[in-house]
Amino acid sequence: MNDQPVANTTSFGAIGFGFSLLLLSLYMAQILDTNAMGVILATGLFAGGLAPLIAGLWSLKTGNSFAAITYILAATFWFSYAFIYFLPALGLVTPVTEPAVAMLMQMPFFFLWGLLAFWLFLSSMKTNRVLQINFFLLAIFLWLVAFGYFHAWESWNTTTIADITLVWIAGWVGVAAGFVGIYYGLASVLNETYKREIMPLGQIPPST
Repeated sequence: MNDQPVANTTSFGAIGFGFSLLLLSLYMAQILDTNAMGVILATGLFAGGLAPLIAGLWSLKTGNSFAAITYILAATFWFSYAFIYFLPALGLVTPVTEPAVAMLMQMPFFFLWGLLAFWLFLSSMKTNRVLQINFFLLAIFLWLVAFGYFHAWESWNTTTIADITLVWIAGWVGVAAGFVGIYYGLASVLNETYKREIMPLGQIPPST
């Protein structure tokens, strides 16, 4: 029997996704412009995609199904989002040149991922408060982006001016979600290192 201890991969998976979400949210909040998209996608592929994928696969080894599903799906989100931009650039699909129409095409993508984030929020009720807040904010962020993209297209379709107010609000919700995710990752590694809770996570005691 192999009794070798297995490292906790929660920290770098959460930090990597948090960094990527933070950059994407700053773009949605109009702090970063389209010139930063290369940085956002590169960070998303590696910190938001590859790191959570490794964390998720490693969580399978430890028998942590919740972490495995969460991180593997997080990686899938970033790989999918990056290829929304890569496929037209590679000439594999027809590029959409009108930004408002491109937003409409991405609306179902963000809406469905919002449903998944809300399901993860419900599934996190027995974990800790920080994770619950993280998934709740993530679901709100994704839904606001989805509805914001639809509203931007709708307003452009009637007035030729795309109203992206909801997307801007979504960006700031995403910034909060990104920081909460980073906090969770940092707290996980610090608390494990010192064998006590230095950064509170609001652990929920198991029900009897």
